[in-house]
Amino acid sequence: MLKCKQKKMRIRTRTPGNANPITLGILFAVVGGITFFVWGLPPLKYSNTSKSWPSVPGTITKSEIDIWRTDGKTHYQPKIVYAYTVDGKKYSSSKITVGDPPLDNNITPAKRLQQEYPVDKTVDVWYDPEVPASSALKTGIKTNDLVLAAITGLFFIVGLFVLYSGLKAKRRAAEVKNAGINQQEPG
Repeated sequence: MLKCKQKKMRIRTRTPGNANPITLGILFAVVGGITFFVWGLPPLKYSNTSKSWPSVPGTITKSEIDIWRTDGKTHYQPKIVYAYTVDGKKYSSSKITVGDPPLDNNITPAKRLQQEYPVDKTVDVWYDPEVPASSALKTGIKTNDLVLAAITGLFFIVGLFVLYSGLKAKRRAAEVKNAGINQQEPG
């Protein structure tokens, strides 16, 4: 019978569900940062620049409310269409604010806008001087722009916090380990 010498190896394993906070922190910070700079910041910047756009007179040509159902919910969206002219060229748009309009399950805001912009009303139309087809009846930063930027920025901040906590815990663990080694050495 042959006897084999076995070396005892200590294998370090993780318990299920115990993720490395440094890796998670880096992942959240990178994904959050990319998301913020790709989806959160551009609409915020564009909305902010719209405050300096020139304006021309325009006329409301349609004032309706689009109603549809998805996932068992009824959505209401104002359909305000207006016509305007820039440098002799005619344009038409339905943008009330810069960016995408929010969906709403409440008809009241849509009715309010429909009342504010009745057909044949003369309005100020603010347009992007670089792309005159891009226009709005209201300029500036909207709450939706801020919420989108805050949510995407929050991922980045959470990632930095988790990364910092993970690095701090790792440093503390190394200090405890070094303190234990130093206590075992004869002085």
